[in-house]
Amino acid sequence: MSLLKEVSVNGREVVFFGTVKGLVSERAELRKAVDKHRPDFILVAMSPEEMLGLEKYLEEPFEIDPDDYSVIYAKKLERFGEVGLPVPTYLELFALMKERGFEVIPIDMPDEVYTEVFTRKIDVLKIIRHDMRKRKIWRMEFPAETPEEFAIQWDREVNRIREYMEVERERERYMAEKILQVLGEREGRAMVIVEVERMDGIIDLVKSGKV
Repeated sequence: MSLLKEVSVNGREVVFFGTVKGLVSERAELRKAVDKHRPDFILVAMSPEEMLGLEKYLEEPFEIDPDDYSVIYAKKLERFGEVGLPVPTYLELFALMKERGFEVIPIDMPDEVYTEVFTRKIDVLKIIRHDMRKRKIWRMEFPAETPEEFAIQWDREVNRIREYMEVERERERYMAEKILQVLGEREGRAMVIVEVERMDGIIDLVKSGKV
């Protein structure tokens, strides 16, 4: 089951949905959460480019070629249930958007911003080190009892090189700032969908207002 947290942001209740990316059962979990909380709009941890790409995929499906880490992640996640691509949570979100008519707002870094952060933090040698760790991670056993625990353990291991985790922290700050911006501009019930491994960091930043 996905993690749901109701968070008070400047006196306003916001529902955070922490999703395990790739798990098909997340579709039903998201639908239940939307039915229960009935948001007027949803903020989602996708970049504008990712959102546009998913819209194009839904209009005319095309083959997706995942990278090596994504393949390893999917294989290890399978013990918790069926795995799918594109991200099942996001597929369900788009289906719900068409059914219910609420607005979906991307809050993750645009490609240009992410590229700038990545190239500033990570040099060629660190990319090589990261690439060389794939075989080790393939052989690893993750002692998680739930898919949420697995996603968090996976994140810590894949981003064990400090600079890679720094990039993820930059994403958290960006998304927290975007959430506060949108909430300051809009009224109504809000839901935020983020990867479960990023959720606590984003919530801490949003609650503190220090972004």
